[in-house]
Order: sequence, then C-alpha cells, then structure tokens
Amino acid sequence: MKSFTVNDHKYVAKDFTYNVVCDLEDMGVSLSDFKAKPMSVLRAYLAICADRDMDFAGEEIQAHVIAGGSFDEMMNAMSEKMDESDFFRALQSRTENS
Repeated sequence: MKSFTVNDHKYVAKDFTYNVVCDLEDMGVSLSDFKAKPMSVLRAYLAICADRDMDFAGEEIQAHVIAGGSFDEMMNAMSEKMDESDFFRALQSRTENS
C-alpha cells in the first residue's frame, strides 16, 4: 500500500480508477492539466486521499510547504499509482493514438 506524509499525517495513495478520475474532474482538474496546473492537481488528489474537501487539502499543503516540506513524496506516490493503473494506462494510450 503506497502512502505519503503531509504535516505528519500519513495518507494512503488512491488508485487511479475511473471513479477517482471523475472525482478529480468534478473538482475542476483534469489529468491533462498536470503540466499546466500541477498545484491544482496535487490539491485535488490530496483531497481525495484524505477524503476531505479542497479547502482542507489546500491548507494542509500550504502548512506543509511553510514548514519546509516538499511535494516530492506526494508526487512520487501519485505517479506510481498512475503507472500501476490499468484504467489510466488505457486512457493514456487512447489519447496518444487519437
């Protein structure tokens, strides 16, 4: 089980299933936005992993960065979950072949 820590809170990294991708879109971010809006994608992903709202996730990330934390662990966990996701890989493959 892949996890990451933000402000001494350990979060389990969620799999990139169809429902998680839809939840991200419902929060206003698309995975295709990652390069253009990496902060928004990370905030939405933390909100999903924490089962909390976007405001909580934003405050959690802000406090983490102010305290000297980095995005590395969360980004690595998210990237690993994307790489492991059959759904995400199939989705990516279709986008690349279009």
